[in-house]
Amino acid sequence: MKKYFGTDGIRGIPNDTLSQDLISKISASVEQHINPKNIGVISDTRSSSDEILNWISIGFSSKVNIYNHGVLPSGSMPIILKKFNYDLGIIISASHNPAEYNGIKLIQENGSKLDDDVEISIEKNIDSLELPNQHAEIINLNDGHLEYLNFLDDITDIDFSHFQILIDAANGSASTVIKELFDKKNANYRIINNQPDGLNINKDCGATVPENLQKNIEKGEIGASFDGDADRLIMVDENGDIVNGDLILTILSKYLSEVNQLTNNIVVSTVMSNYGFKQAIEKFNFDLIETPVGDKYVAEAMKKYDAALGGEQSGHIIISDQLPVGDGLVTLIYVLKAMQHFGVALSDFKKENLYEYPQKLTNLELENKLNDEELEYINQIALDMSIKKDLDGRYLIRNSGTEPLLRVLVEAKSNEAMEEFSNELITKINKYLN
Repeated sequence: MKKYFGTDGIRGIPNDTLSQDLISKISASVEQHINPKNIGVISDTRSSSDEILNWISIGFSSKVNIYNHGVLPSGSMPIILKKFNYDLGIIISASHNPAEYNGIKLIQENGSKLDDDVEISIEKNIDSLELPNQHAEIINLNDGHLEYLNFLDDITDIDFSHFQILIDAANGSASTVIKELFDKKNANYRIINNQPDGLNINKDCGATVPENLQKNIEKGEIGASFDGDADRLIMVDENGDIVNGDLILTILSKYLSEVNQLTNNIVVSTVMSNYGFKQAIEKFNFDLIETPVGDKYVAEAMKKYDAALGGEQSGHIIISDQLPVGDGLVTLIYVLKAMQHFGVALSDFKKENLYEYPQKLTNLELENKLNDEELEYINQIALDMSIKKDLDGRYLIRNSGTEPLLRVLVEAKSNEAMEEFSNELITKINKYLN
């Protein structure tokens, strides 16, 4: 059982729930277990990123060089690792979380996130570790930005004249590079929330607030929104309706199949995917592999089953022919490729291929994560309810992997049944928690 690493690295509020001591000792333990000599670092736009970079350097000895490539989307890390032959990558980011949060993600030299057993080993003896007397040097570079931009340029073989696009950059790490790419390609686009000040990342914008796109979109446009480190993409179609990861996976699976790039006809998703998505994948005669929530588990399953496509409803999409991790910019490029290939609007594609069961996700704040026994008791409450009400749908109850939250998902064929079941279940869970 991991104590500090969640499903997407280590996160908290610097100098509050995330301390210098923890980050520095994690770094020292990483040196002990992985023994990197050269480390590549990128970050998102949070004001605390420089402070955390300093904490990281304090944990590594002077035998280690740290190459800081500055603000870049997290998907750029595999490209940087390969280009510059670094032994390890560290991403300083709290992804979709508010600006006061920050954290670190550790990336192996092959570009993938660390396996759970490695993270457990790193955590194991950190309390007994002593920090080095001489610390790692930080070397600032901007070479990674150009490498990543060139990579995006190479895969963007799209006629942009077919599209009018509104981009919400979440005041995060995509703010500069998406503008440079679209300007280079003479795209017809507008961009909002691309003026980061260190404190406004994800604030009322980005992939976690797609309503902001809906509010700003104009007739004839489609919308694309990223989160803070730009590993997610959530879109808005021509009718102003939200397009989540399920629909993105649906259109990309059919596109990749038609261009003979859907290896083994396998698609990987998590248990959060809508039942309607599962029906669509079945209709296409593709095999669906389900994983626990977390894009690292999607990536692990994709590697195990040799799959080319996987992702989450939240907008983490992995196209393994390009990158071993999710990247919102790559995902957007591929959605545009698919739309151009099919000659169809997103709204029309959805109407023809995907009926989404109504879903409701409720996040209940916790002081501490629930243990297995508590989760089992709450799941029994839900099971009893589902049998009594003959639920045509499903429920999913789990601890968040990144925040002190209990996530309660309810799905039913009708909106009325979903609302009724969800409201009663939340009432019963709150009664138990209190």
